[in-house]
Amino acid sequence: MEDKRFIYYENEWLYFHRSWTGYGIYKAKIDKVTDGYIIRELWVERNKEKYNNEDDNADIETFLFLIARGLLEIDVRDIYLRKNIKSETDTIKSWSNFGSMLFTIQNVDYFKEIKSALFGVAVGDALGVPVEFKTRETLRKNPVTDKIGYGTYNLPPGTWSDDSSLTFCLAEALTQDFDLNVIGQNFVKWAYENYWTPHGDVFDIGIATSQAISRLAKGEKPELAGGFKENDNGNGSLMRILPLVFYLLDKPINERFDITRKVSSITHGHIRSVIACFYYLEFAKQILEGKDIFEIYKNLQTEISNYLAKLGINPTEIANFDRLLKGNIFKIDESDIQSSGYVLHTLEASIWSLMTTDNYKEAVLKAVNLGDDTDTTGAVTGGLAGLYYGFDNIPKKWLRQIARYRDIENLAERLNDKITNH
Repeated sequence: MEDKRFIYYENEWLYFHRSWTGYGIYKAKIDKVTDGYIIRELWVERNKEKYNNEDDNADIETFLFLIARGLLEIDVRDIYLRKNIKSETDTIKSWSNFGSMLFTIQNVDYFKEIKSALFGVAVGDALGVPVEFKTRETLRKNPVTDKIGYGTYNLPPGTWSDDSSLTFCLAEALTQDFDLNVIGQNFVKWAYENYWTPHGDVFDIGIATSQAISRLAKGEKPELAGGFKENDNGNGSLMRILPLVFYLLDKPINERFDITRKVSSITHGHIRSVIACFYYLEFAKQILEGKDIFEIYKNLQTEISNYLAKLGINPTEIANFDRLLKGNIFKIDESDIQSSGYVLHTLEASIWSLMTTDNYKEAVLKAVNLGDDTDTTGAVTGGLAGLYYGFDNIPKKWLRQIARYRDIENLAERLNDKITNH
């Protein structure tokens, strides 16, 4: 039988096994350096029943040959995204692809996706700002059909609100090494120093977010600053969470959930807000993997339900998400979709708006015309729609009006540089 080998990677060690025996032959410890990867340790099986070779130099040459011949030109994130690999165990099934990332510094460029996400949020947000707090009945008589200005806050077209400001604050923090304190202090700078505001002033801030930022300013730990009571489930963490998906892409689900929990808890610590953010980011992640939104919806019904049950979360709490995790939200009539500032309403409305339209413009218009918390519903819908349909699908007229366009574009460039080189 032909002596084939397979490979997998776990905890910094690269393992070569014989496929027809299951015996391990080589293992090597890999360190990443600026211009590639270095083999720090190489271990070879010396049990003659498993592998009969006592020549160290020959083994080193064989190992290097295997690397040079079969493990080149593919980045791990590309494999995770395109091959649907979710864990090190899954990589055994695609060994030649996964192993290759260890010996190349080719990176997946996410600039277009990051740009689509950031502008997707900002445009949807700005579309809703002038009509925030207007009822659905009022908007039904005079619906939003184009980017307008003034209205509720008497601000020019293209003005985005706290939704985008805090999204940009999070993205800005992620251009550095991940640090909850940096994220939290960016929020403080926004509230008290007008950091990442569209025109130099904070004109809208949620009560829970304001209280959390006050605690941060007084020295509270970031992951303890947000409210943990059931009535602390506004949409203030969901509206800003999207940039985190790019940091989480190559991480296992346990890490994705834990990091999402911590970032949500800076302003909203209740498990319901955490689950809403987690669902939203998992949806975004699978969009980045190139999946159809209906496929994603079905996948998440199984994956998220199973994971939350595994965590031992109270089934009564999980049941709050039944319309997403058990039903078909896209078949629900508009009259049964709510658009208040409650996190679950915003999540459901955004998924519903995305799944009942077929382009960016229609998705965000549908979201905004639901009324009430129009800027946030528009922003949360716009983030996913931007990712799904791409930057070029966002109306150019609306983009031209967006405040601080170049600054947002520059932020996308810097975040991409960090993500692709971390």
